[in-house]
Amino acid sequence: MDKESYFLNLLAQSGITQNLNDDCALLSPLLFKDKRYIIAADSFVENIHFKMCHKDSNFLHPKPCHYPNELDSKVLSKYTKSPTPTHKDRDSKNKWLSYENLAKKAFLVNVSDILSSGALPQYALLSIVLHKDMKNTQIKEVIQGITSVCKEYNIKLIGGDTMCGRELSFHITLIGHLIGKYLHRDRVRNGDLLAYTSIRKGNLGSSFKTLKKLLRYGTNKHILPRHVIETTHRDSRFALPFLRMAFLKKSHRLLHACMDISDGLANEIKRLESQNKLTLLPYSTLKKEVCQSGEEYELLFSFKEKNLFALQRIADSTRTQIHVVGKFGRYKPHFFHTIQWHT
Repeated sequence: MDKESYFLNLLAQSGITQNLNDDCALLSPLLFKDKRYIIAADSFVENIHFKMCHKDSNFLHPKPCHYPNELDSKVLSKYTKSPTPTHKDRDSKNKWLSYENLAKKAFLVNVSDILSSGALPQYALLSIVLHKDMKNTQIKEVIQGITSVCKEYNIKLIGGDTMCGRELSFHITLIGHLIGKYLHRDRVRNGDLLAYTSIRKGNLGSSFKTLKKLLRYGTNKHILPRHVIETTHRDSRFALPFLRMAFLKKSHRLLHACMDISDGLANEIKRLESQNKLTLLPYSTLKKEVCQSGEEYELLFSFKEKNLFALQRIADSTRTQIHVVGKFGRYKPHFFHTIQWHT
């Protein structure tokens, strides 16, 4: 049995599939007027978004990688900007995540887009390129990751394509149904407050912090704490995003605009300012690690000032913390130092 057939057979046995035999899928609920659907597509590609060593299923480095104690922007840019890292860089990032975690993150990034638009995910199309050197045990890990996310968010996988090639890649299309209004990014109003979510008694920056640890140590299990890789610990956000579905379901009626923080808070603020032709007046100076930490996938949203207390109560009830950044208006532009996380 070839890898593609093996992969599809495992999917069929997972319990998350629906009518995979056709090239197209009929979504009859789209005809109903009482539900509105949105669609999102994203890719997660080897040597662009992650690094792997397919001939070794163990993703922990046998030896630590040596980097200076203080990591400057040049070191970080080797991860965030360079499409062709040096041999040393490639070794340091080769096996940060397991195959199961890669599959989880590929789907969670897409689910985050759906949630931040005010919808719940319902259907998925997956086109995947399996690396030609992947073992059956590694393919099983991918299936486990896909199955885990699809079951957690009640997503039905209804089609896609499977191929083998020189690089592992996930190309995912998600369809979700709106639970209220569509939260466009360009719906910020003059006078709106801007806030973002985080873990309780925490803040943004854990993804940035984890990246620096990985760049410094690699993934040597004797040096790098296990909690920065694949757990529910606050430092594992880089590897395994935690999405704020409960908060979004209760708060969407109070929000004007919403998006997720994938490229860093400073970059997302600049996007909102540009799309809405408004300027944000920060209430306080934002720390560098808070501004620049990308791949956090927390919610960033605008709302009327009078709804702040109601949103704080919702945050408390969902074990979420919200941080008010500032207020939108016709102000003098404020400079935010940014890092480009994705090319």
